[in-house]
Amino acid sequence: MKTKPRIPKNPKALAKKVVEYYFNNPNANSLKEMTNKFDVAHTRITKILREEFKQRRENSITRKYIQYEFRN
Repeated sequence: MKTKPRIPKNPKALAKKVVEYYFNNPNANSLKEMTNKFDVAHTRITKILREEFKQRRENSITRKYIQYEFRN
């Protein structure tokens, strides 16, 4: 029996849903639960979250740098 490929048709929409679910459900945001809920591979979810955390980190560093520049 062939398994269905778990590739999303709209990856940007999936990324938005995964990030929203991750931050809105702190008690149920394990990787296993999210793979079952969204029916995608765990590597795809980790990639989505890694990119989101990287973006948020760079935004915070930029904000800190801008605040530092304005103080001096």
